[in-house]
Amino acid sequence: MAEDNAELLALQRIDETCTQLQQQGNYLEALECMERGLVLRQHFFGADSEEVWRACKVVGEMCNLLAMTYLQQEDFAMVLELLKKAEILTERDPPGRAVTFNNLACYYRRQGKLHASLQYLQKALKIEGRLEKVDNPADTHLNACAVLSQLGRHQSALEHSQSALILLQEELFNGVNPLQDETTPPKADRIAVLAIAYHNIGVEQEFLKKFDQSLSSYRKGVEVAERYLGPDHSITVTLRNSTVSARRAIVAKDPQARAQLNTKQAKAKTGKKKKGGGRASGNVNEGTENLISPRG
Repeated sequence: MAEDNAELLALQRIDETCTQLQQQGNYLEALECMERGLVLRQHFFGADSEEVWRACKVVGEMCNLLAMTYLQQEDFAMVLELLKKAEILTERDPPGRAVTFNNLACYYRRQGKLHASLQYLQKALKIEGRLEKVDNPADTHLNACAVLSQLGRHQSALEHSQSALILLQEELFNGVNPLQDETTPPKADRIAVLAIAYHNIGVEQEFLKKFDQSLSSYRKGVEVAERYLGPDHSITVTLRNSTVSARRAIVAKDPQARAQLNTKQAKAKTGKKKKGGGRASGNVNEGTENLISPRG
């Protein structure tokens, strides 16, 4: 009995230390502390206990968080070590396993291993398809779009970007057109992903020589970004520059697109300026730009 009480007290102290380390921003030390607590839980409650699997979920989340931080720093060895730990820890946590597979896909894409990246995205999509609720399901489709585009599979990439757009419109506006909606604006990180979805559709339509549709999609992406993020936001600038480059390339390649663009520009000079919407709240997550498909 005394031994049990001592172990529970030790576990409580470890948990308190973990909380303090996280509050201080010492996440790697917090992870090491969590792992010690997990070992102690396995010994005290049993390896297959609910207490242990709940702890596995929390430790897996920390592994994923740290992995994406180290990916930004290009410490690829640490990224892979953390994500392989997360893969083991999320054995009974399907949402966490899907996040881990998404992050592994990002890792392999950064390494230039596009087929491996796509395999992990397909695994993530399969898991998400079985879940009733998924956080940010559109992001997996946009990751798949970007990888498929790099592999030259543009029709499949287009389908994934269109799936992402539908999911985002449902998530953010309940089916209302974001260019017409005047209600309380959504969070900045999600509106940035919506703008990227429009952009990626434009990229794939351009590859598939659907030039008029492509220019329309590019334009919608910029309009959403300008309305909700502002004209000087980094995502807005990136998408605007890409749209300008796309317009020049399409006009040079397609006489019909050139004629249509001239007509639209003439109409625009006589038209009224659209009313602006409210700015999105919050900040855009680091790494959001990784969802953008390259034009070429």
